[in-house]
Amino acid sequence: MGFLENFLKKLGPKLATRYGVVSSGKYAGCSFAMGNPPKAAVTTAYSFSQIIFIKNDEEVARFNIVDDVIEIQYSETIQFSRTGKDGFRCKLTFENGDSCDVDLFPNQVKVLYNNLKFIMPKETFEFFQKEIEKLPQA
Repeated sequence: MGFLENFLKKLGPKLATRYGVVSSGKYAGCSFAMGNPPKAAVTTAYSFSQIIFIKNDEEVARFNIVDDVIEIQYSETIQFSRTGKDGFRCKLTFENGDSCDVDLFPNQVKVLYNNLKFIMPKETFEFFQKEIEKLPQA
């Protein structure tokens, strides 16, 4: 691994936007982020091809959405104890049989929806569409 690639791999998790936290399952205790391969060109668009699990600013695992993720399914609305704000618990299922429950931050649901809508069951897809309609328009 070259210097630049190694540098970007270490810097990426520190700068990554967190979209939620893993409450149970394979990556419990990790932050849930999305991104692109470390060598990919930097972009300001919210179009991501990978799911990244981060713990203590270190990347724990990285999955390609198209190849490695089977489904993301809404299961319940939860409340984050630290902020008192609502969030959305979803089950994330991977091609290798692993799964985890991700508690999504409500202000990040639109980005998640835009990048994972093609692997959502119809009920989850429609639920998030309605939640996005409730968000303030920028």
